[in-house]
Amino acid sequence: MNITLKQLRAFASVAREQSFTRASERLHVTQSTLTSSVKILEAELGIRLLDRSTRSVALTEQGMSFLPVAERLLRDLQESLDELRMTANRQRGSVVIAAASSFINYVMAPAVSRTAAAYPGINVRLSEETTQGVVRMLLSGEADFGVTTLFQNVPTLDSALLLTDIYGAVHSPQHALNLAPATLRWSGLDPHTMIGLHRSNGIRALIDMNPKIPSGCKNPAYEVSSMPSLQPMLAQGFGFAALPALAARPLMSDGLCFKPLSHPTLRRRLYIVKKKGRTLSPSAKALVEATTESLAQMNQDENIKLLFTQAAMRAFCKD
Repeated sequence: MNITLKQLRAFASVAREQSFTRASERLHVTQSTLTSSVKILEAELGIRLLDRSTRSVALTEQGMSFLPVAERLLRDLQESLDELRMTANRQRGSVVIAAASSFINYVMAPAVSRTAAAYPGINVRLSEETTQGVVRMLLSGEADFGVTTLFQNVPTLDSALLLTDIYGAVHSPQHALNLAPATLRWSGLDPHTMIGLHRSNGIRALIDMNPKIPSGCKNPAYEVSSMPSLQPMLAQGFGFAALPALAARPLMSDGLCFKPLSHPTLRRRLYIVKKKGRTLSPSAKALVEATTESLAQMNQDENIKLLFTQAAMRAFCKD
């Protein structure tokens, strides 16, 4: 059976108008075209839907039964098309983003605010995740795109480098490191108590993977599961943490200090990632565009190097 949208519209219009002439005017088609569409529909169904005379058109019993069905199909289709148009125009939609907490704080939060002002119909869910969590959510389809550190190439992901930031020691103003030089050596941290993140965290993993970093910094005396737990520990003044500059910003806002670490200079590389071959929805593209603008408007910091350009953004978003 091959029933077309054109045939359903022709039948429903003639049934409502009870006239081929008025229906053809309503649909802006010729009467012969309309008549042909109804006849083909009846032939496909194998039953007469309309009784015609020279003066009137009336529904048959079967036509009366079929009319509500045809009208519901046409209405559902129109609603679906309207929904798609609203999504395409960014008037409606939803986006799930999985990212490192520091990126959410300083880049995604203002990007979401910017998007909400321009496209209030877009709903956004931010999920703070480790690298493993970001990759899992992308591959399972739970997230549209993510921002994280990649330790190696993942063939199932498309990625683009957003920024790099230098590791430094984060401590309270009362800590002994406050009297140390503006740039510290990793080896100079040995006498001090280190507070580290869990090994599953990408920030900690980069330290553990670097053979030039002293073993004492890879086996911290204290360990916390997430970034928010660091602030109260460091504020006590008895320990320090080794963090990338962007991750350290929330702690610096709370009055803690940051001193870059050298020998070696360790840089974190943050990527924007999505499932390979996945087309971003219009809503997700709006968030990526806002993220690019948010990065461009970040306060300049010699320890953070921004690399995601408009051209890189367009390449990442391409279908």
